[in-house]
Amino acid sequence: MADLGTFFASGLFLAFAAHRALTVWRGADPAQRYVAGFAACIGTAMLFRAPVVVSTLHHMPPLDTAVMLITHELKTTAHALLLLVALSLRPTRADRRPVRRQILLALAVLAAGAALLLAAGVRVENGLATAPVERRMLLAAYNVLFASYGSWCLLVLVRELLGQARQVAAGPLRTGLRLMTLAALTGTVWTLWVLTYIPTNLARGYQLPSEDTVCSVLGVVTAALATGGATATWWAALPEGPLGAPGRWLFAYRTHRDLEPLWSALRTELPQIALDPAADRRPPLRRAEFALYRRVIEIHDGHLALRPYIPVAVPEWAAGATDHCADRRAVLEAASIAAALETRRAGHSPPDARPPGPGPFPMAGTLAAEAAWLLQVTTAFTTSPTVATVRTRARSACGPDRGPA
Repeated sequence: MADLGTFFASGLFLAFAAHRALTVWRGADPAQRYVAGFAACIGTAMLFRAPVVVSTLHHMPPLDTAVMLITHELKTTAHALLLLVALSLRPTRADRRPVRRQILLALAVLAAGAALLLAAGVRVENGLATAPVERRMLLAAYNVLFASYGSWCLLVLVRELLGQARQVAAGPLRTGLRLMTLAALTGTVWTLWVLTYIPTNLARGYQLPSEDTVCSVLGVVTAALATGGATATWWAALPEGPLGAPGRWLFAYRTHRDLEPLWSALRTELPQIALDPAADRRPPLRRAEFALYRRVIEIHDGHLALRPYIPVAVPEWAAGATDHCADRRAVLEAASIAAALETRRAGHSPPDARPPGPGPFPMAGTLAAEAAWLLQVTTAFTTSPTVATVRTRARSACGPDRGPA
Protein backbone atom coordinates (compact mmCIF):
# COMPACT_ATOMS: atom_id res chain seq x y z
CA MET A 1 0.00 0.00 0.00
CA ALA A 2 2.73 2.47 0.97
CA ASP A 3 4.78 1.61 -2.15
CA LEU A 4 1.79 1.99 -4.45
CA GLY A 5 0.70 5.30 -2.93
CA THR A 6 4.22 6.73 -2.87
CA PHE A 7 4.94 5.76 -6.47
CA PHE A 8 1.58 7.13 -7.63
CA ALA A 9 2.07 10.46 -5.88
CA SER A 10 5.68 10.66 -7.08
CA GLY A 11 4.57 9.93 -10.64
CA LEU A 12 1.95 12.69 -10.52
CA PHE A 13 4.42 15.25 -9.24
CA LEU A 14 7.15 14.30 -11.73
CA ALA A 15 4.74 14.19 -14.69
CA PHE A 16 3.43 17.60 -13.77
CA ALA A 17 6.96 18.97 -13.38
CA ALA A 18 7.93 17.63 -16.81
CA HIS A 19 4.81 19.12 -18.38
CA ARG A 20 5.48 22.52 -16.83
CA ALA A 21 9.14 22.43 -17.86
CA LEU A 22 8.29 21.58 -21.47
CA THR A 23 5.44 24.06 -21.92
CA VAL A 24 6.02 27.13 -19.79
CA TRP A 25 9.65 27.25 -18.68
CA ARG A 26 11.10 29.69 -21.20
CA GLY A 27 9.92 33.21 -20.58
CA ALA A 28 7.34 31.96 -18.09
CA ASP A 29 6.15 33.79 -15.05
CA PRO A 30 8.56 33.01 -12.15
CA ALA A 31 5.69 31.43 -10.23
CA GLN A 32 5.37 28.78 -12.95
CA ARG A 33 9.05 27.90 -12.64
CA TYR A 34 8.78 27.74 -8.85
CA VAL A 35 5.80 25.39 -9.13
CA ALA A 36 7.65 23.16 -11.60
CA GLY A 37 10.69 23.11 -9.31
CA PHE A 38 8.55 22.22 -6.32
CA ALA A 39 6.92 19.32 -8.17
CA ALA A 40 10.31 18.02 -9.36
CA CYS A 41 11.84 18.20 -5.86
CA ILE A 42 8.94 16.61 -3.99
CA GLY A 43 8.41 13.96 -6.68
CA THR A 44 12.08 12.94 -6.62
CA ALA A 45 12.15 12.89 -2.83
CA MET A 46 9.07 10.67 -2.67
CA LEU A 47 10.49 8.34 -5.30
CA PHE A 48 13.62 7.71 -3.25
CA ARG A 49 11.62 7.39 -0.03
CA ALA A 50 9.41 4.60 -1.38
CA PRO A 51 9.80 1.54 0.89
CA VAL A 52 10.95 -0.70 -1.97
CA VAL A 53 13.64 1.82 -3.00
CA VAL A 54 14.83 2.22 0.60
CA SER A 55 14.96 -1.58 0.93
CA THR A 56 17.04 -1.84 -2.26
CA LEU A 57 19.46 0.88 -1.18
CA HIS A 58 19.83 -0.86 2.19
CA HIS A 59 22.26 -3.25 0.49
CA MET A 60 24.41 -0.40 -0.87
CA PRO A 61 25.93 1.48 2.09
CA PRO A 62 26.88 4.29 2.39
CA LEU A 63 24.73 5.22 -0.61
CA ASP A 64 21.56 4.65 1.38
CA THR A 65 22.57 7.23 4.00
CA ALA A 66 23.56 9.77 1.35
CA VAL A 67 20.24 9.32 -0.44
CA MET A 68 18.37 9.82 2.84
CA LEU A 69 20.17 13.15 3.40
CA ILE A 70 19.48 14.27 -0.17
CA THR A 71 15.77 13.41 -0.02
CA HIS A 72 15.36 15.41 3.19
CA GLU A 73 17.07 18.39 1.56
CA LEU A 74 14.86 18.05 -1.54
CA LYS A 75 11.71 18.19 0.59
CA THR A 76 12.91 21.31 2.37
CA THR A 77 13.78 22.87 -0.99
CA ALA A 78 10.26 22.05 -2.19
CA HIS A 79 8.81 23.95 0.76
CA ALA A 80 11.06 26.94 0.03
CA LEU A 81 9.89 27.00 -3.59
CA LEU A 82 6.27 27.06 -2.42
CA LEU A 83 7.07 30.08 -0.30
CA LEU A 84 8.49 31.77 -3.40
CA VAL A 85 5.26 30.92 -5.23
CA ALA A 86 3.35 32.69 -2.46
CA LEU A 87 5.58 35.77 -2.76
CA SER A 88 5.08 35.83 -6.53
CA LEU A 89 1.30 36.07 -6.02
CA ARG A 90 1.60 39.34 -4.12
CA PRO A 91 0.94 42.59 -6.02
CA THR A 92 4.34 43.97 -4.93
CA ARG A 93 6.30 41.12 -6.47
CA ALA A 94 8.41 43.60 -8.50
CA ASP A 95 10.32 44.16 -5.25
CA ARG A 96 12.90 41.36 -5.21
CA ARG A 97 14.08 41.98 -1.65
CA PRO A 98 11.55 39.64 0.03
CA VAL A 99 12.48 36.91 -2.47
CA ARG A 100 16.18 37.33 -1.70
CA ARG A 101 15.52 37.22 2.04
CA GLN A 102 13.52 34.01 1.71
CA ILE A 103 16.16 32.42 -0.47
CA LEU A 104 18.77 33.21 2.18
CA LEU A 105 16.47 31.84 4.90
CA ALA A 106 15.91 28.67 2.86
CA LEU A 107 19.65 28.19 2.43
CA ALA A 108 20.10 28.65 6.18
CA VAL A 109 17.40 26.06 6.93
CA LEU A 110 18.93 23.63 4.44
CA ALA A 111 22.34 24.07 6.03
CA ALA A 112 20.94 23.75 9.56
CA GLY A 113 19.00 20.61 8.62
CA ALA A 114 21.99 18.95 7.03
CA ALA A 115 24.13 19.93 10.02
CA LEU A 116 21.63 18.42 12.47
CA LEU A 117 21.39 15.14 10.56
CA LEU A 118 25.16 14.89 10.22
CA ALA A 119 25.74 15.85 13.85
CA ALA A 120 23.14 13.30 14.91
CA GLY A 121 25.18 10.64 13.10
CA VAL A 122 22.05 9.32 11.37
CA ARG A 123 22.63 6.08 9.49
CA VAL A 124 20.28 3.69 7.75
CA GLU A 125 20.51 0.34 9.52
CA ASN A 126 18.14 -2.59 9.26
CA GLY A 127 15.62 -0.48 7.40
CA LEU A 128 15.61 2.29 10.02
CA ALA A 129 17.18 5.73 10.20
CA THR A 130 19.03 5.49 13.49
CA ALA A 131 21.02 7.90 15.64
CA PRO A 132 23.29 7.07 18.59
CA VAL A 133 21.53 7.27 21.93
CA GLU A 134 23.47 10.34 23.05
CA ARG A 135 22.48 12.21 19.84
CA ARG A 136 18.81 11.32 19.58
CA MET A 137 17.85 14.87 20.60
CA LEU A 138 19.47 16.14 17.40
CA LEU A 139 17.32 13.81 15.27
CA ALA A 140 14.20 15.09 17.04
CA ALA A 141 15.41 18.68 16.60
CA TYR A 142 15.76 18.10 12.85
CA ASN A 143 12.16 16.90 12.63
CA VAL A 144 10.94 19.95 14.55
CA LEU A 145 12.91 22.23 12.20
CA PHE A 146 11.55 20.47 9.11
CA ALA A 147 7.94 20.54 10.32
CA SER A 148 8.09 24.15 11.49
CA TYR A 149 9.66 25.58 8.34
CA GLY A 150 7.62 23.45 5.97
CA SER A 151 4.24 24.18 7.59
CA TRP A 152 5.06 27.89 7.75
CA CYS A 153 5.83 27.97 4.02
CA LEU A 154 2.61 26.15 3.23
CA LEU A 155 0.43 28.35 5.45
CA VAL A 156 1.85 31.49 3.83
CA LEU A 157 0.89 29.97 0.47
CA VAL A 158 -2.62 29.19 1.75
CA ARG A 159 -3.08 32.83 2.79
CA GLU A 160 -2.01 34.12 -0.63
CA LEU A 161 -4.14 31.60 -2.51
CA LEU A 162 -7.22 32.53 -0.49
CA GLY A 163 -6.62 36.20 -1.27
CA GLN A 164 -6.28 35.46 -4.98
CA ALA A 165 -9.43 33.31 -5.01
CA ARG A 166 -11.48 36.13 -3.48
CA GLN A 167 -10.43 38.47 -6.29
CA VAL A 168 -11.22 36.10 -9.17
CA ALA A 169 -14.66 35.66 -10.69
CA ALA A 170 -16.34 32.26 -10.52
CA GLY A 171 -14.92 29.92 -13.11
CA PRO A 172 -12.10 27.45 -13.78
CA LEU A 173 -9.42 29.78 -12.43
CA ARG A 174 -11.15 30.17 -9.06
CA THR A 175 -11.76 26.42 -8.93
CA GLY A 176 -8.07 25.85 -9.58
CA LEU A 177 -7.08 28.25 -6.82
CA ARG A 178 -9.39 26.53 -4.36
CA LEU A 179 -8.01 23.11 -5.25
CA MET A 180 -4.48 24.44 -4.80
CA THR A 181 -5.52 25.82 -1.40
CA LEU A 182 -6.83 22.40 -0.36
CA ALA A 183 -3.59 20.86 -1.63
CA ALA A 184 -1.56 23.26 0.50
CA LEU A 185 -3.68 22.50 3.58
CA THR A 186 -3.31 18.76 3.02
CA GLY A 187 0.40 19.28 2.49
CA THR A 188 0.56 21.08 5.84
CA VAL A 189 -0.92 18.04 7.58
CA TRP A 190 1.51 15.83 5.65
CA THR A 191 4.44 17.97 6.76
CA LEU A 192 3.33 18.11 10.40
CA TRP A 193 2.94 14.33 10.44
CA VAL A 194 6.70 14.11 10.95
CA LEU A 195 6.14 15.36 14.51
CA THR A 196 4.60 11.96 15.31
CA TYR A 197 8.10 10.50 14.94
CA ILE A 198 9.51 12.58 17.80
CA PRO A 199 8.48 10.25 20.68
CA THR A 200 10.29 7.39 18.91
CA ASN A 201 13.26 9.68 18.18
CA LEU A 202 13.64 10.52 21.85
CA ALA A 203 12.87 7.08 23.24
CA ARG A 204 14.80 4.87 20.80
CA GLY A 205 16.72 7.16 18.48
CA TYR A 206 15.28 5.97 15.20
CA GLN A 207 12.53 6.51 12.62
CA LEU A 208 11.48 5.00 9.32
CA PRO A 209 13.54 6.40 6.44
CA SER A 210 10.68 5.68 4.02
CA GLU A 211 7.12 6.97 3.69
CA ASP A 212 4.65 5.21 5.98
CA THR A 213 1.07 4.49 4.93
CA VAL A 214 -0.34 7.75 6.32
CA CYS A 215 2.33 9.81 4.55
CA SER A 216 1.69 7.94 1.31
CA VAL A 217 -2.04 8.63 1.46
CA LEU A 218 -1.48 12.30 2.31
CA GLY A 219 1.04 12.48 -0.53
CA VAL A 220 -1.44 11.04 -3.04
CA VAL A 221 -4.20 13.43 -1.94
CA THR A 222 -1.86 16.42 -2.06
CA ALA A 223 -0.53 15.45 -5.50
CA ALA A 224 -4.02 14.90 -6.90
CA LEU A 225 -5.34 18.22 -5.58
CA ALA A 226 -2.27 20.15 -6.70
CA THR A 227 -2.31 18.64 -10.18
CA GLY A 228 -6.05 19.18 -10.50
CA GLY A 229 -5.75 22.79 -9.39
CA ALA A 230 -2.86 23.58 -11.69
CA THR A 231 -4.67 22.08 -14.70
CA ALA A 232 -8.17 23.34 -13.89
CA THR A 233 -8.37 25.60 -16.93
CA TRP A 234 -7.65 22.55 -19.11
CA TRP A 235 -10.02 19.98 -17.67
CA ALA A 236 -12.76 22.57 -17.22
CA ALA A 237 -13.06 22.56 -21.03
CA LEU A 238 -13.74 18.81 -21.14
CA PRO A 239 -17.54 19.18 -20.66
CA GLU A 240 -17.68 20.78 -24.11
CA GLY A 241 -16.34 17.62 -25.75
CA PRO A 242 -17.74 14.09 -26.16
CA LEU A 243 -16.37 12.96 -22.80
CA GLY A 244 -18.45 15.59 -21.07
CA ALA A 245 -21.76 14.56 -22.65
CA PRO A 246 -23.14 12.65 -19.62
CA GLY A 247 -22.40 15.62 -17.36
CA ARG A 248 -24.08 18.02 -19.79
CA TRP A 249 -27.13 15.76 -20.03
CA LEU A 250 -27.45 15.57 -16.25
CA PHE A 251 -27.01 19.33 -15.88
CA ALA A 252 -29.63 19.98 -18.57
CA TYR A 253 -32.06 17.49 -17.00
CA ARG A 254 -31.78 19.10 -13.56
CA THR A 255 -32.08 22.62 -14.98
CA HIS A 256 -35.11 21.59 -17.08
CA ARG A 257 -36.74 20.24 -13.92
CA ASP A 258 -35.86 23.31 -11.83
CA LEU A 259 -37.46 25.65 -14.39
CA GLU A 260 -40.76 23.76 -14.08
CA PRO A 261 -42.55 26.18 -11.65
CA LEU A 262 -42.09 29.25 -13.86
CA TRP A 263 -42.69 27.38 -17.10
CA SER A 264 -45.80 25.68 -15.70
CA ALA A 265 -47.34 28.99 -14.57
CA LEU A 266 -46.77 30.48 -18.02
CA ARG A 267 -47.94 27.38 -19.88
CA THR A 268 -51.15 27.16 -17.84
CA GLU A 269 -52.12 30.74 -18.69
CA LEU A 270 -50.66 30.73 -22.21
CA PRO A 271 -50.94 27.19 -23.63
CA GLN A 272 -50.05 28.49 -27.09
CA ILE A 273 -46.39 28.92 -26.10
CA ALA A 274 -45.84 25.13 -26.15
CA LEU A 275 -43.72 24.24 -29.16
CA ASP A 276 -44.64 20.59 -28.70
CA PRO A 277 -47.81 20.16 -26.62
CA ALA A 278 -47.22 16.40 -26.42
CA ALA A 279 -43.66 16.70 -25.10
CA ASP A 280 -42.83 14.76 -21.95
CA ARG A 281 -42.27 16.97 -18.91
CA ARG A 282 -39.54 14.54 -17.81
CA PRO A 283 -37.50 13.97 -20.97
CA PRO A 284 -35.03 11.08 -21.40
CA LEU A 285 -31.56 12.00 -20.18
CA ARG A 286 -30.04 11.95 -23.66
CA ARG A 287 -32.62 14.45 -24.94
CA ALA A 288 -32.45 16.72 -21.91
CA GLU A 289 -30.32 19.37 -23.66
CA PHE A 290 -32.84 19.74 -26.47
CA ALA A 291 -35.74 19.74 -23.98
CA LEU A 292 -34.03 22.48 -21.95
CA TYR A 293 -33.49 24.57 -25.09
CA ARG A 294 -37.17 24.24 -25.93
CA ARG A 295 -38.25 25.15 -22.41
CA VAL A 296 -36.08 28.27 -22.39
CA ILE A 297 -37.67 29.39 -25.68
CA GLU A 298 -41.16 28.75 -24.34
CA ILE A 299 -40.50 30.78 -21.20
CA HIS A 300 -39.21 33.68 -23.32
CA ASP A 301 -42.26 33.46 -25.60
CA GLY A 302 -44.55 33.49 -22.58
CA HIS A 303 -42.77 36.49 -21.15
CA LEU A 304 -43.16 38.41 -24.40
CA ALA A 305 -46.85 37.53 -24.57
CA LEU A 306 -47.33 38.95 -21.07
CA ARG A 307 -45.60 42.28 -21.75
CA PRO A 308 -48.87 44.19 -22.40
CA TYR A 309 -50.22 43.01 -19.04
CA ILE A 310 -47.32 44.23 -16.85
CA PRO A 311 -48.52 47.18 -14.72
CA VAL A 312 -46.20 50.16 -14.79
CA ALA A 313 -46.44 50.28 -10.99
CA VAL A 314 -44.49 47.03 -10.54
CA PRO A 315 -41.15 48.77 -9.73
CA GLU A 316 -42.97 50.96 -7.20
CA TRP A 317 -44.66 47.96 -5.59
CA ALA A 318 -41.34 46.13 -5.39
CA ALA A 319 -39.37 49.09 -4.07
CA GLY A 320 -40.48 48.73 -0.46
CA ALA A 321 -39.38 45.13 -0.05
CA THR A 322 -35.89 43.66 0.05
CA ASP A 323 -34.72 40.13 -0.54
CA HIS A 324 -31.43 39.16 1.04
CA CYS A 325 -28.93 37.27 -1.13
CA ALA A 326 -31.05 37.69 -4.26
CA ASP A 327 -30.33 39.35 -7.58
CA ARG A 328 -32.48 42.47 -7.67
CA ARG A 329 -32.94 42.21 -11.42
CA ALA A 330 -34.19 38.63 -11.16
CA VAL A 331 -36.61 39.61 -8.39
CA LEU A 332 -37.99 42.50 -10.46
CA GLU A 333 -38.33 40.27 -13.53
CA ALA A 334 -40.17 37.59 -11.53
CA ALA A 335 -42.40 40.24 -9.96
CA SER A 336 -43.29 41.59 -13.42
CA ILE A 337 -44.26 38.12 -14.62
CA ALA A 338 -46.31 37.41 -11.48
CA ALA A 339 -48.16 40.75 -11.80
CA ALA A 340 -48.82 40.20 -15.49
CA LEU A 341 -50.24 36.74 -14.82
CA GLU A 342 -52.60 38.17 -12.20
CA THR A 343 -53.67 40.97 -14.57
CA ARG A 344 -54.35 38.57 -17.40
CA ARG A 345 -56.31 36.21 -15.17
CA ALA A 346 -58.51 39.19 -14.23
CA GLY A 347 -59.71 39.22 -17.83
CA HIS A 348 -58.48 42.64 -18.87
CA SER A 349 -55.41 44.72 -19.45
CA PRO A 350 -55.25 47.68 -17.06
CA PRO A 351 -55.40 51.21 -18.51
CA ASP A 352 -51.86 51.90 -17.38
CA ALA A 353 -50.42 48.66 -18.75
CA ARG A 354 -47.13 48.82 -20.50
CA PRO A 355 -47.02 48.58 -24.29
CA PRO A 356 -45.20 45.58 -25.71
CA GLY A 357 -41.51 46.00 -25.04
CA PRO A 358 -38.26 44.08 -24.97
CA GLY A 359 -37.95 40.71 -23.31
CA PRO A 360 -36.00 39.88 -20.15
CA PHE A 361 -32.78 41.60 -19.26
CA PRO A 362 -30.20 40.76 -21.95
CA MET A 363 -27.95 37.83 -21.11
CA ALA A 364 -25.01 36.13 -22.81
CA GLY A 365 -26.20 34.26 -25.87
CA THR A 366 -25.55 30.73 -24.64
CA LEU A 367 -28.02 28.17 -23.40
CA ALA A 368 -26.15 27.82 -20.10
CA ALA A 369 -26.22 31.59 -19.46
CA GLU A 370 -29.91 31.90 -20.37
CA ALA A 371 -30.80 28.91 -18.19
CA ALA A 372 -28.78 30.29 -15.26
CA TRP A 373 -30.63 33.60 -15.52
CA LEU A 374 -34.06 31.95 -15.74
CA LEU A 375 -33.19 29.78 -12.73
CA GLN A 376 -32.69 32.96 -10.71
CA VAL A 377 -36.01 34.30 -11.98
CA THR A 378 -37.74 30.99 -11.16
CA THR A 379 -36.33 30.96 -7.64
CA ALA A 380 -37.53 34.51 -7.07
CA PHE A 381 -40.92 33.68 -8.64
CA THR A 382 -41.53 30.87 -6.15
CA THR A 383 -39.80 32.06 -2.97
CA SER A 384 -39.34 35.83 -2.98
CA PRO A 385 -41.37 37.85 -0.44
CA THR A 386 -41.11 40.80 -2.82
CA VAL A 387 -42.76 38.81 -5.62
CA ALA A 388 -45.49 37.67 -3.23
CA THR A 389 -46.14 41.31 -2.28
CA VAL A 390 -46.30 42.43 -5.92
CA ARG A 391 -48.61 39.52 -6.77
CA THR A 392 -50.99 40.58 -4.02
CA ARG A 393 -50.89 44.25 -5.08
CA ALA A 394 -51.59 43.30 -8.70
CA ARG A 395 -54.54 41.14 -7.68
CA SER A 396 -55.98 43.99 -5.59
CA ALA A 397 -55.44 46.53 -8.39
CA CYS A 398 -57.45 44.41 -10.80
CA GLY A 399 -60.54 44.80 -8.64
CA PRO A 400 -63.21 42.25 -7.74
CA ASP A 401 -64.41 41.62 -11.28
CA ARG A 402 -61.99 38.80 -12.00
CA GLY A 403 -62.85 36.27 -14.62
CA PRO A 404 -61.32 34.12 -17.25
CA ALA A 405 -59.26 35.84 -19.91
